[in-house]
Amino acid sequence: MINKVEILSPVPGCRRTQKIIRFLKEFFKENNIEAEFMIISDISEFIKYRTWLLPTILINDKIIARGYRPSINKILENLND
Repeated sequence: MINKVEILSPVPGCRRTQKIIRFLKEFFKENNIEAEFMIISDISEFIKYRTWLLPTILINDKIIARGYRPSINKILENLND
């Protein structure tokens, strides 16, 4: 099953957001884990997840980090089997 990775970010080109995306894509590729990445800049989504700390990283609709790069353990805990 493909994992859904969403990054809530006010500006997709934000340096912090880009660093986190690179880290996540490398991690998924190195571990042969399928993932679909999406950057979301819509304020209604920020409200939906009640977050103003950005970027916020969601894996399979669960918030795993707000404003920082998530740990590998946190990523692994939220992946689909």
